[in-house]
Amino acid sequence: MAKLDAETARRAVVGLQEVSMSWAGPLHAYFAAKGYHFVVSLYGKPFNNYMGVGLAVPLDAYEVTTSDISRLSDTVKFPQVKKKDKDFGILNPVVNVLKMPVSIWRKLTDYRPPSDEWQTARGRFNSILYATLTCKKTNAKFGVCTYHMPCMFRTAADRRVMTIHAGIAAQYALNQSAGLPVVLMGDFNLKPGDAGHTLITTGDLDESHEAYPVMPEGYKGEPFNVKPAKKMESAYARVNGEEPNFTNNAQIKDDEPFIDTLDYIFVTDDIDVVDVLELPHRDDVKGPFP
Repeated sequence: MAKLDAETARRAVVGLQEVSMSWAGPLHAYFAAKGYHFVVSLYGKPFNNYMGVGLAVPLDAYEVTTSDISRLSDTVKFPQVKKKDKDFGILNPVVNVLKMPVSIWRKLTDYRPPSDEWQTARGRFNSILYATLTCKKTNAKFGVCTYHMPCMFRTAADRRVMTIHAGIAAQYALNQSAGLPVVLMGDFNLKPGDAGHTLITTGDLDESHEAYPVMPEGYKGEPFNVKPAKKMESAYARVNGEEPNFTNNAQIKDDEPFIDTLDYIFVTDDIDVVDVLELPHRDDVKGPFP
């Protein structure tokens, strides 16, 4: 909590990711004591303590004029191909009987059949938070949004899932803000130059890119538009000319430490970025960190 004191002292709007159920209650009490309104949405599973995202707003500085909590994958209509049941004619009763033990085995073993990137992207429960704020001093209105992306990178299909979520997160922020300046901040699990990062910061992505989503086989509807209506820019890249050297320094078991930038504050071009917090270079710190 002490690390938040400097931010709350200067009445900053705070976006948090990986807010566990164990932390959600203490954070509510902490922010209430500081005169903040705290919105949280938990969506995880037991192994990560149902972690989610949070958004905290100082009520003496801003009026919360609108607020929204959504499961991001519910905010768009994904392309789907309806599977046709196979007809085995007079053997249908036999086939149905044979399906029963297979169905029981799947339930007992928690087996899940392979899915394409659209099914995977649609099946994610990650919540996204948005609020329209009105500054009590200037009456200026703007939007703030926070999100924690899935972490999928091992296969091309995984990377396409990441592109889908990056695109619809930016779309959501722009749609909710309805033309107002907007900030989209969070843990995006995207490195600078990854397809999702390029999509957000340019508003475009070459459709021949291996991480550009491919329409499901047999789909005959309108192509799904993953591109946001306009680009957003990293606040750090605007001020410093480049992204931070790293925001993540972690190690899983005996793997090599992972050190790179995954966290961003994206802004629309009508937001003036005055300054950013100075962050250390990876050579100047000893990690990994928890």
